[in-house]
Amino acid sequence: MESFRGCIYLMEVVMAFNDVLVSTVHQEWARWGFSTSALHVKKKIVGKEGVEPYVGYVNEYWRAVNQPARNGNSPYPWSAAFISFNFKRAGADGEFPYAAGHWDYCRDIVRSPKKFTKLSLHLPSQVAIEVGDVIWAARRGPQCPPPPKDAAAAFGDLKTGRWFCSHADIVVAKRSDEIDVIGGNVSDSVTQTTYLTSKGRIVDPRQVWLGVIKNTI
Repeated sequence: MESFRGCIYLMEVVMAFNDVLVSTVHQEWARWGFSTSALHVKKKIVGKEGVEPYVGYVNEYWRAVNQPARNGNSPYPWSAAFISFNFKRAGADGEFPYAAGHWDYCRDIVRSPKKFTKLSLHLPSQVAIEVGDVIWAARRGPQCPPPPKDAAAAFGDLKTGRWFCSHADIVVAKRSDEIDVIGGNVSDSVTQTTYLTSKGRIVDPRQVWLGVIKNTI
């Protein structure tokens, strides 16, 4: 009986992390005024990174990756800091490789599977997305090298060490052919975006999808 209860407890702990993660992300989204980029309604951006109190909120994210001097007026993309902040706030502890760049924590997940045993990076075509996963996409910018052309190229770049710009969001809801994700530094805000899926896999043509981080923390 005690062994059975122990198994149930472990199952609840595993399930609870993603519940807490999604709740944490929703709390941040609420703080920014529920900025939304959806398929079926007009885009609405509320809080902006360069205006208080949002300047300070971005500073909180940067502190999660040991960059306390940065804030919403700093000239650095903060979307990876936002991901790291939410995993840390949700209680991931040492299970997540907190970093200021998406490329960096994706690299660590791929290169250190024995350390980050509850995270795994997959090609987008290979896995169905679940709530609590992280979806990773290419990004262009004036200071960015050419992005990988597809997911296979991105995985190769992680192994060789060729850095590139990218973006990622946390999956907060799943429907038959859509997912909702929330990410930071999306239109200078914390924004919920809706993307198209097919059979649970991301297929939305608006992004070059590089990977899905399966999260079983």
